[in-house]
Amino acid sequence: MGVLDTTYTFTATDVVTSAKLNNVIDQTTFTSSAIATGNNTLAVTTSGQLKVNSSGITANELGDNSVITAKILDANVTQAKIGANVVGKGPAFRAKATIDTSIGVQTHTPVNLTVVFDTNSNFASNKFTATVAGYYSVSGQIFSGIGPTGLLASIAKNTIQHSFGTQTNGASFRSVVSDVIYLSVGDFIELHAYAGAATTIQTSIADTYFSGCLIRSA
Repeated sequence: MGVLDTTYTFTATDVVTSAKLNNVIDQTTFTSSAIATGNNTLAVTTSGQLKVNSSGITANELGDNSVITAKILDANVTQAKIGANVVGKGPAFRAKATIDTSIGVQTHTPVNLTVVFDTNSNFASNKFTATVAGYYSVSGQIFSGIGPTGLLASIAKNTIQHSFGTQTNGASFRSVVSDVIYLSVGDFIELHAYAGAATTIQTSIADTYFSGCLIRSA
């Protein structure tokens, strides 16, 4: 086929030298018979050298060309290569009170909040609704200067109390709550206020707020 010279045989005591290799490998030319039938990747030049066929390397020659996790080295995944809505660029939000919230006696009540920032448009009607499943770091604070008995902030998941914060009593107090919460797509969380007596959760960007961000996708 114009590549191998089969007339020379190495013996067990032969020392391999370039001169002897020249007896085995014909340095002059490849012929078309050196390429397997059906191989569309390689071709032979007029000088007998191998080249890539003009059609190039196709997906068929590459075999399975799908990108899967197992084929990606950890060191090759950089921050710039992380897409939207995954860890690093996942949803984040912060909302604050711009109007007061009246709460009844011993009733967990959603706090009225207005968006400060919402990177994935997931916050509406005083609640954050997950569109990316994962673990979220969430925190909130409520404030009342009226002096309610047993002021308590909580985070509700799908309207059910999930995480309770600090409970305070006095003339003017804040209650703080924080947790890491797993949310499936469609789950929602709210900041709730509770007190032993009817009171008002008051407006302040620093005193009454609710914030969170995705820290690990599912």
